[in-house]
Parts: sequence; structure tokens; C-alpha cells
Amino acid sequence: MHPRPPDDAVETLIASLGGSFRLDAEVSGSPLAELLERTVREAAASEPVIFGTPGDAGELHSTSQGPTHFFYRPHLFPGMDPSLRLGHMVQVHLLPRELPPDSPVEAAAMLESYCHLSGDLFGWQATGDGGLTLWLLDVSGHGIRAGFAAVVLKLLLAEIDTGQGLSELAIELERRFLAIRHADDRACLYATGVLLRISGDGSVTYLSAGHPPMLLRRADGSIERLGATTVPLALLPELDAAEASSQLRPGDGLLAYSDGLLELARTDGEAFGLDRVADVFGCTDGRPTRVLADLAGAIASFHDLSRLDDDLTFIALRRRDTK
Repeated sequence: MHPRPPDDAVETLIASLGGSFRLDAEVSGSPLAELLERTVREAAASEPVIFGTPGDAGELHSTSQGPTHFFYRPHLFPGMDPSLRLGHMVQVHLLPRELPPDSPVEAAAMLESYCHLSGDLFGWQATGDGGLTLWLLDVSGHGIRAGFAAVVLKLLLAEIDTGQGLSELAIELERRFLAIRHADDRACLYATGVLLRISGDGSVTYLSAGHPPMLLRRADGSIERLGATTVPLALLPELDAAEASSQLRPGDGLLAYSDGLLELARTDGEAFGLDRVADVFGCTDGRPTRVLADLAGAIASFHDLSRLDDDLTFIALRRRDTK
């Protein structure tokens, strides 16, 4: 049994979000403030307290179950601000743990947060016909507001029918987010991101909302870039949610990531950049675990992970062998 978080820490955390969100707005049948408090307390009760200091790539912790592999680094440490600590625990608690048994793809992912609380999130939901709907979203800004905007988007996705068309899904997600975001919030929170629908036969439909291009790796190592199809969510008054399509053949894979990966820069100003990401992706054998290991190694060699300027997230997918 983990210790109950102090009531004043929970109340302070929830109150701090009142400048960005309408805490009395209803989400999943409860006022947002109540839902967030319940989520915070569940996370604090279920997550182990792991003390660690960022900076050593060897501290990467992996959880593996079936075809899913996650690598993240704990950012809990003695003396941490209680609100930031609770926020970090909520985000770890809400990360997906495994793919559905009949998932058409296998996956590996990395999430490395800036300031211990990430505005990035990813997840998925089975479509019921052997397919999968996936998302990777990147909320504008940093810190507690951006981190909990990502939490709010996660909670909204949990109550939306993710099996509907991606355009309809994006429009509905944006509508609900705008309904609970304060119109006069100076942070004007919005999100770039990709929504993906992968069917059992490998057909792919995607919607990319102002996000860096996904990379499609063919089995022979060649790389294709899948660019944005519309503007970011909650940025303009009305979303023109256009979709595009592609096809994953056996052995083909996808790489989706946040812009923190591309913009990772050394002191001389050189950025990690899309070409470097594509080179690493193309030179792997395509297995998501290998992509993760090679890309994480290239990142650690390029930049000190304890001095990030933005959240850094990527998820590697590969179509499963249909034999």
C-alpha cells in the first residue's frame, strides 16, 4: 500500500489547472476536477515510488509484455515539488502497458520528459475487427499545464468512440477539448499529433495534425515520409480534418515521434534533424525493439538527456508476420 498523497498537494495541483480548464465541466459523467482528483489518487496508490536522477542512459527502465516494449526513465527524486511529483506519477500511470492480443503490429516506445512532466502522450484502442487505432499527441508548452492538458486529452479519448472515422474522431476530440479549455487562457493550449488506423490486412489510414512527418520503412530499408494532412488540434476555429492512406506490407514499419526529437540541438546549434532520424530508422532491421535501441543510442550519443529543451517521444511499429 502506497502512502496517501497529502490532500493539500492534490488540491493545489487541481487548482493550478483552473486557469486553463473549466474544472466544473463534465467529462465521463463527473466534473473535470473530480475526475482529475480521482485519477491523481489512483496513480499515487498504484505506482511504485522509484527514486532516480535523470542523465544516465543506463537508468532507462523497460517494461515488456507480449509484443509491446516501453522504455522510460523515472523522474521521481527526494525533495521534488509535490504537485510536479503527482503529475509525473499520473502520466506514468496513464501510459499504455500492452497491445491487444490480435494487434496487427508490434510496438516499442520511448517517452523522455522535459521538466519531469511531459506534454506528449501516446496510446491505442482495438477497433474490434483485428485492427487498431493509435495516437501520438504533443501539447504546446511545457510544465504542469501542458502535462495535464495531455492527461485531459487522454481522459477525453477514453470516452470517445475511437472506432469512428479519423476525421470524425479528430473533430470530436477537438470539440470536447475546446469545450473545457478556457477561451481566454493565455497559454492557448493546442496539440499537434497523428491519428492512425491500422487494419489486419496492413492498410493504414492516418490524419496528421500539423505534426512532423511519420516515417514508413519498407522491408528493404527504404524510407517514405508521410506528411501533415491538416492543422493542429484546437489551434484554429474549425478543423478541416483531412485523412490520407498507405499500406504496410509484411516487414514494413512506421515511426511516429514528437518534434522534440528533431529539434534536439547541441551547443553548436546542430539539430538531430529528420535526416538523421531517417538514417537510423532505415539502417535497423525493422524490429521495433531494435529501432528503439538504435535510436535511443543515437540520441544519447548526440545530446545529454539530462538537458532536454523539449519532451522527446517516439513509437516504432512493425506489421506482424501473418504466417
